[in-house]
Amino acid sequence: MKKNHLICILIGLVALILIAVAALWFYEPAPDGNEEDSWVPPDITPGVASMNLPKVVWPREFELKAGETAKGNITLETRKNGPGTVNYTVSSSRVNGTNSIEELPWPEGLNFSIEPSDFMAYPNETYISTLTVTTTDDLPRGEYVFCFEDLLFESVKGWIWITVIID
Repeated sequence: MKKNHLICILIGLVALILIAVAALWFYEPAPDGNEEDSWVPPDITPGVASMNLPKVVWPREFELKAGETAKGNITLETRKNGPGTVNYTVSSSRVNGTNSIEELPWPEGLNFSIEPSDFMAYPNETYISTLTVTTTDDLPRGEYVFCFEDLLFESVKGWIWITVIID
């Protein structure tokens, strides 16, 4: 056998031994199912993952005829937040659609009121405000979308979109 062939064979064997040593060095056996080695996901309760933010529930839509009045509740669950003030504000104009801030002129003959719209809220309580929609007889038929702003505890700001359908 030629000397060159013997050198190539030896280099190949050395490389193979180095690969085997490296594989053994970094080898980590698979877990055998012991509780010590297994990962357990954290206990997460749905809804709590939102860091106990206050929850506001409101009527999304009112359907009425011109000249009628409708009422609905805006419910605030403070959860662990508070004490602090709560403020609900009706914007000075209606908007183009849900999740829109493009302003449109306010229709004459349609009014909103929220009672109470400003109040002090405390942790782990539920507060209900009454939203009243008042229309006049001459309000044109159509669909009107309005954006309300809520400011909770001087720090949590949100928007509420409500659609009023006049038949």
